[in-house]
Amino acid sequence: MQDQVIRITAQESALVDTTAVMGLQQSLGTLRCQEMVEDAIYQITTRLAKLERAVRADDFETATNAARTLIGLTTRIGLLRMSVVASDLCEVLALRDETAIGAVTARLVRLGEDSLFTLVRLGGDGV
Repeated sequence: MQDQVIRITAQESALVDTTAVMGLQQSLGTLRCQEMVEDAIYQITTRLAKLERAVRADDFETATNAARTLIGLTTRIGLLRMSVVASDLCEVLALRDETAIGAVTARLVRLGEDSLFTLVRLGGDGV
């Protein structure tokens, strides 16, 4: 008997809270909002890379700090789903469940890439 392999493509919608971005635009102005979004994209990208390195090195303290920073950054810029997944990662890091840590980290990185691309496209439309 031959086993069948079914490939499942995990895809999540990148949730960008456009009202948060529009609120920033109204309170800061278009140019300052765009600068803030660009800075947030850079910071989030940097933290995701740091988080991945820390998880690979089993440095759970650094990974937790990076995930906590991501929660603040993503909430501020309207990436609410990323914020929730980063919170989930903090929980499994505290439990030291290596299987869950790997899975949730992969989910956060995948969602981060999608969310940041969505945010960049939104920025191209004049944030």
